[in-house]
Amino acid sequence: MSKVNTSLKKPYHFTALLLAGLFSLSLLAGCSYLEPYKAPLTQGNVMTNESVKLLQEGLTQAQVRELLGPPMGQNAFNPKHWEYIYYTSTENSQTKNLAKHLVLKFDNDNLLNSWKMAEQNVKLKEDDSWLGLGWF
Repeated sequence: MSKVNTSLKKPYHFTALLLAGLFSLSLLAGCSYLEPYKAPLTQGNVMTNESVKLLQEGLTQAQVRELLGPPMGQNAFNPKHWEYIYYTSTENSQTKNLAKHLVLKFDNDNLLNSWKMAEQNVKLKEDDSWLGLGWF
């Protein structure tokens, strides 16, 4: 009777080892699909298309500041030249890695004279090295 018991234990032992091996392989394969969370990066003044469309010649600096917020770049030697910069890396259909650069120029009476908008897509450098150290 002891021979029967040992012969019954071998298939269960083999099945348990097989299941443990398959389970561990599935866990290792699952790690390749996981990616670390990358927080969306947004910098600068948020310039919506509606606020830029409201710009018109003759607006005062206070009115422009109310529409767009404080300028990112204001030259101390030329206070009539303002620059607004906006960058986002959010996963929207329209704003994936988008950078906007708005340059405003005022006349001698501090009234808006001209503006120029430049939009461009920014390509971020992908770092696939181990822990970002560049070793491997």
